[in-house]
Amino acid sequence: MILREMPDLPPRPATDANAHFRRWFYERWGRENALVCGRTRHAEYEAHTQTLSVKAAWGGAERYVLPAREVAVDDDNVLILNEGVRYGSVVRGQRPTWSCAVFFGPGLLDAVLAQRDAALDAALEGREAPRRGWRFSEHLRPDAAAVHTRLAALCRRAADGESSQDWLDEQCLLLLDEMLALEPPRATPQRETLRRVHRLELQRRLRLAADHIETEHAQPLTLAQMAAVACLSPYHFVRRFGAAYGLTPHAYLCAKRARVAARLLAQGHDDADRVAALAGFGSRSAMRRALKAYGGGAPTQRAISAR
Repeated sequence: MILREMPDLPPRPATDANAHFRRWFYERWGRENALVCGRTRHAEYEAHTQTLSVKAAWGGAERYVLPAREVAVDDDNVLILNEGVRYGSVVRGQRPTWSCAVFFGPGLLDAVLAQRDAALDAALEGREAPRRGWRFSEHLRPDAAAVHTRLAALCRRAADGESSQDWLDEQCLLLLDEMLALEPPRATPQRETLRRVHRLELQRRLRLAADHIETEHAQPLTLAQMAAVACLSPYHFVRRFGAAYGLTPHAYLCAKRARVAARLLAQGHDDADRVAALAGFGSRSAMRRALKAYGGGAPTQRAISAR
């Protein structure tokens, strides 16, 4: 399924005009690979349990409402959500936002993992390794350049009129491989050490805080608030966040705001005070300092090792 505009779905009311589309959509949705991309200033989708998916957005933000939190996908990151997760999304902006999402057919990830793990002779003989219910970490990923680039290319190809399901199925396999490279599955040991368990939990909490900064950058954010999202003391939060991301939490926040401000200025916004407010800066002078310090570029981010 390839959709070149945002689908007309609830909570928009049912009409005679969209009745045929909705019947066609729900007959296929969740049963095959799907690419949904479109440009809109306002869209809202009710919570629904979905298959494995990866999200991107350009020129604005799409806010995903998850069971326990909200995250905003924009030009700086992508978001992977696992099969079986229930969520909705909202786009609201003064200018159109490009939204892109690829939904993978049910069970495709397990099939790909089995095929990747199978020895060549087993693959030639049609024998697969046992499937396993491995899952991606669900956090915003500023370091997923290959995935981001492929999603942009898929949107351009769809906009040019591509409609082949075979093409999309092929691209989904390549995309899954690039997604798996972000956090390659590891063999699960019989007993993990307590130290490893603590390290994985720390990574999870720091990712929650980074997601919160990426999503709520336009709001006033204090160190105490950011640390609270990670359920860490400010002392441990500052030390551990800096070690993981190469920036202190405040510097990470300023860099995010600088990237947003740089995009708004590049889009033609000429009211500096308005741009500063939209990006989350308290003043245009604070914005000027951040743009000088970070240049509107992505912050240095170290990959968090799960070894």
